Parts: sequence; C-alpha cells; structure tokens
Amino acid sequence: MLASAHKADIKSVKVLGEGAFGIVDLVRVTSPAGQLLCVRKKLLKASETNNNDPAKEVEALEAVRACPFITQLWSCVVGLYDYTLLLEYCPYGTLEGLLQEVSYRRSGTGNACLDFLLVSVLRSERRAGLNEDEARFYVACCLIALEDMHARGYVHRDIKPSNCLLSESRYLLLSDLGLAKRLEGGAKAHSTAGTPLYMAPEIVHGNKTGYSFSADIWSVGIMLWEMVDGAVPKWAAVSWYWTKTLHCPDKFSPELKDLLCGLLEKSPRDRPTATAALGHRWFASLDLPALRAQTLAPPAPAELPGLLIHTGGSRGAGGDKHL
Repeated sequence: MLASAHKADIKSVKVLGEGAFGIVDLVRVTSPAGQLLCVRKKLLKASETNNNDPAKEVEALEAVRACPFITQLWSCVVGLYDYTLLLEYCPYGTLEGLLQEVSYRRSGTGNACLDFLLVSVLRSERRAGLNEDEARFYVACCLIALEDMHARGYVHRDIKPSNCLLSESRYLLLSDLGLAKRLEGGAKAHSTAGTPLYMAPEIVHGNKTGYSFSADIWSVGIMLWEMVDGAVPKWAAVSWYWTKTLHCPDKFSPELKDLLCGLLEKSPRDRPTATAALGHRWFASLDLPALRAQTLAPPAPAELPGLLIHTGGSRGAGGDKHL
C-alpha cells in the first residue's frame, strides 16, 4: 500500500475510461518516496441507483494481494461519496488491444485502402489471432490468477480480454474485480453478472440453478478461442441453448481442440478446475514453474511495442516507476 497516498501529490496524465459511476485515469504520484505511475479509479459508493459496490472490489483486491498475476491495489481512500483506488499500472494496455492489433496486422493485405474496403465496406471476415505459443503463455497467466482467486473463495465473473492487462514485464495480469463475488462453504451465486459473449450458460440460468467457479473456466475457454481464431465463436451469444457438438476451426491443433472441449463443457461439473486445466497436455511445452516465478521469457508479438502507453515521463534516473 502507499502509506503516504493521502499526502502525495497526484497529477492526472491521461483519462483511460469514464462511465456513469466513475472515472479511470493514469496518474503520476509524487511523494517523499519518489515518483510512480498508477491507475486511479474513482468510483461512486453504492446507492439506490448504483448497484456497483466499490467496497466489495477493494475487499477482493485485498484478499488476492499475494498473487503476482492479478493487478495490485496500492492505496484506497474512502471519501464521503466515493472510493479512490490507486492500482498497478500496466503500460502495454489490454489483451483486447493486442488482439485487435494482431487481427489488423496479420490479416491485412498490406494495402491500407484495400483493408478498409474489405473490412468496413464488404464486411469481410478476414481475421487473424495469436499463434498457439503466444496464446498458451497468456492463458496460463490467467489460469494461475484464477487458481489463486478460487482458492480464496472468489469467482471473478467477468473474464474477457479487456480485463486482462499486459504488465511492463509483458506478463498478463487479471484485473477489474468489480464483479468478483466471495462464495463460502460451497455456496453458489445466483445474480446475472458478466459480459454476454463470455458468460457461461449457467449464469444465464443463474437465478434457478446457481453457479460457481466453473463459470470463470467457461469464460477462459471463450477467450482462448478468440485469442487463436481472432474472434469469439459464432454461437457464443446463444451458448445457453447451444446443444450441438463443439466444432473447432481446422487450424487449431488437436491438443488445443481437446482442451477447449473441456473448458467449454456445457455442464459446469464436467469442466476442469484452473489447476487441472494447467495440467492439460496443451501446456506440456510451457515451463510452468518458471512462469509462476515470472522468470520465463514472455512472447514478444511484433505488434506489442505499438501498444505502449506513452506518458511523457522519463524512466531514467529520477524518472517514473511503472508499478
């Protein structure tokens, strides 16, 4: 935590997002300990018109503080009407941003005008995704984060590329625990939460059957499919009544197809846990102990440097730290 956050000089560098119940911006924090860059989230307290409760997000972030694959909470200041959170800054943005850049760069013709015509006018489905080695690294990071969350009794409920950040060391960190819910003693959640395309079938029926940690595993499966194929499966929006056999794109390896068949089992009880998924043979080529220690060299997609968020600060002597 930033013990001196109350006394620190905080200056906004760039607005990253804004909504009805809060604002997110990149800030430079100057204190007696030096300078660092953080993401600041200012969130209105829960009320009759605002069901989002920042206190629950803070509680979840505190619970998973020891996990290096989840964005860290450095400070929280509670005001009369809102919460101000200072969070770890990830300079390479989101996995969603990387996937968009990869799709554009790797599926393009090399002619900007022709690419615009194909995509915007002719609605071409030309698309590209990460290669399986790149996807393997990133999805393993996400599963390690979920291992920790689930072990501590929390279900994330909103796994998707825009909630996966790329740190300065180019590791994937799970973020945005605003919908995270603690499940105790085998309890189940019943409220509808999440993003429809990534939402497990049982969440759609949550008020009747309830759901648990396996809902996150389904979301990982949809995200993994998108990472390699360049788009979510066409049936994702109607997963709640999808009954056909899963047919993966031909370009997927047999091992990836087998893993996806497990992650996207319609029955929650038949899906693997995060730990079991990491033991699948598709991950056999990955040095998991080194990954857990964050000593494994991350993939370096050619598109990644272009995603770096420029702040105008120097990282030399006396410069900003990216935390």
